[in-house]
Amino acid sequence: MATHFRKDSSNSITGPNPDGPDDLVAHITKHRGMKTAFTSVSADKNAIKHFSGVLYRTESDHIMRDDHIFISHPQLIEELRQKIQTSRRAERIIASRALQLAARAKEALIHWQFDLDRMDRKERMGWCYKQIQKYFQRA
Repeated sequence: MATHFRKDSSNSITGPNPDGPDDLVAHITKHRGMKTAFTSVSADKNAIKHFSGVLYRTESDHIMRDDHIFISHPQLIEELRQKIQTSRRAERIIASRALQLAARAKEALIHWQFDLDRMDRKERMGWCYKQIQKYFQRA
């Protein structure tokens, strides 16, 4: 079982936007301030101590057992390196920045996999927000 960490609001974990982009680079660089379908966590709580907020912990096994996708730090770094190698210049610059940020924060990602087909689009973010809280505890 791998413990990961996140700093967030003292009230709760910020919810994902299930209808947001599935773009790793955009998520990491907060491209245009958009919310995505991902939640960032860190493999090392000391790597995120410069972030503000309360420290939470989560277990990757619990997340994956519920059929969500957990992208470990090594997997994320490899995906970003691949993106850098296969992208055009402008995209490569942004992907390189994402690689730097992810490496510094020892970042891993959770890509939430909720079945939202029967749910109104306007209710999805609030519903997902409530669903992810059970995966995090204050550290």
